[in-house]
Amino acid sequence: MKHILDQLARNSILLPDHLAKPILAGDTPPVEEIVMALLIGAMDAHAVVVNDAASSWNEKRLARMALAVAFLAAMAILNQGEA
Repeated sequence: MKHILDQLARNSILLPDHLAKPILAGDTPPVEEIVMALLIGAMDAHAVVVNDAASSWNEKRLARMALAVAFLAAMAILNQGEA
């Protein structure tokens, strides 16, 4: 889980700074906060695509949403394994 969170904090723009910085410092915030930030990002991307069909950012927003789903799936699978 720590490796996934480290990659999430380092290599993506999915997390706001107030969540990414503690992860990089080794102090993991609650998983619920991370999941909420990812869900908000995915919902934002969906809203942009749905409401602006002519936007040149469609591919970027769709990619961001897919990346958020990938991270959420990874966290869910690892969380089930720890239970």
